[in-house]
Amino acid sequence: MLERLVEDTDAVPDIARRALELCHFDPDTGEEKKSSATECEAGCYDCLLSFSNQLQHRDINRRLIRDYLMTLKASRLEVPVAGRTREEQYAWLQDRIDPASSLEREFLRFLCESEYRLPSDTQVRPTTDVPAQPDFFYERDGMPGVCIFVDGPQHDSARAAQRDESVRSELENHGFRVIAIRHDRPFAEQVGEHSDVFGSGSE
Repeated sequence: MLERLVEDTDAVPDIARRALELCHFDPDTGEEKKSSATECEAGCYDCLLSFSNQLQHRDINRRLIRDYLMTLKASRLEVPVAGRTREEQYAWLQDRIDPASSLEREFLRFLCESEYRLPSDTQVRPTTDVPAQPDFFYERDGMPGVCIFVDGPQHDSARAAQRDESVRSELENHGFRVIAIRHDRPFAEQVGEHSDVFGSGSE
């Protein structure tokens, strides 16, 4: 559970929505659900009261936490990368991506603007054993990372496809996860297939 709170940007908003529902509030509007709250003033045994907290019943008031929960519901977790804020990480990556690849820059901009998780690094060779340099790289605690290849039209030829398959299979044999982002499919569609890597974004 604690790991999800750190890695999943939707975890805290999801918890806040559930807490609002338990406290008889509509999680979308913050308004009281009349059918549930007609007999509940500050708290009831369907929401916050229990036999174990009987001594605190006089201090419990579900209405006092509504605004805070609504704020949490609209929040988004930002995990610093290498001590950098999200904005700093985006600028750092922009300075290091292949200047000749407009597709890489477009993909990075898409990740940032759609509030997906940003890569840990770019143009890095994850292992000296394989002659491959992914366009983007995501670190994974205690495991080989995720290699992202942004494939433009030049990767469509049979020769390029064969070369790509060879080196990427080698990366996978070394424990790395490999994801190819193609130029001829919508970014949102492809990123959505790997939400465990990129997060859920704002879409």
